Amino acid sequence: MENLHILVLEDQQDDADVLIDILEKNEYIVTHVLNRQEAHEALKDKKFDIMVLDIMIHGKPEGIDFAQQLDTEGIRIPFVFLTSIHSRIIFEKAKYTKPFSYLLKPFNEMELLYTIELAIEMHHGQENTMSVTENNAVIAPEFLFVKKQRKVVKVNVSTINYIEVSEKYCSLICDAGDYLIKLSLSKIKNILANPDFKQTHRNYLVNIKKIKELYVEDNLIILETNHKVPFSERYKAAFLRDGLFFR
Repeated sequence: MENLHILVLEDQQDDADVLIDILEKNEYIVTHVLNRQEAHEALKDKKFDIMVLDIMIHGKPEGIDFAQQLDTEGIRIPFVFLTSIHSRIIFEKAKYTKPFSYLLKPFNEMELLYTIELAIEMHHGQENTMSVTENNAVIAPEFLFVKKQRKVVKVNVSTINYIEVSEKYCSLICDAGDYLIKLSLSKIKNILANPDFKQTHRNYLVNIKKIKELYVEDNLIILETNHKVPFSERYKAAFLRDGLFFR
C-alpha cells in the first residue's frame, strides 16, 4: 500500500499551510511549489497521483497556464483548481483545461477530501465507485485506488495474490493486507484486464505469478504466501492448455 502523492501549486503561504495540514493529517504525501516553473521541475523528479493547482499565482492565471502546458506535453495527471476568484471569464478559461473539479476558498476538510476522491474516480472513468462503502476502489492497470476511512490509498496490482468474490463483494488478498470492495468478479476482471490474473474457480481470480504449487488431481493451487485456492474443472482445462503455470 502506498499513500497518494499530491502536488500543490499555491503561492499564498497561509493557504498552503491549511491545505498541507489537511492533506498530511490524512496521510497524503505533499510536494508544495510556489510557481509554474517549480511545478514543472517537480514533475521531472517525482510521480504524482493528483495535483491541486491554485488558479492565480502572483496575480496571473499560472495554474491555468500550467494545466495547458501539461496538456500540450501529453502529461495526464488528474488535477483540481483552487481559487478565490469568482470571475466568469477566468472560469471559462479554466474550463477548457478540463479540470476534474474546483475548490473555492475558503474550503473545509471534507470538501477537499471528497474532491480528491472524485478526481481519482473521474480520471479512471469509474464514477461513484468509492461512495457506497468505506472500502471501495478505483481500478487501473497498475494500481488500485482504495478508499480507506476518509483517504484514498494506492495498492500495486502486482501485490495482489488472489481475489475472492462473495455475492457483490470482492476480497483482495494482497501482500500488505486485505481489502474488501463492492464489485463483482466479472467486472473487476474486465476492468483489471491483466494477463497475470486468471480465473480458477467461479469465485476466484489468481495472480499466476504468485503460484508456488499446482495439484491438478486435487483441484488445488498453493500460492507463495501458502494460501490455498480451489481449482474447478470448468477452468482447469483452459488453464493447463494455455500452459499458464509453466510460463
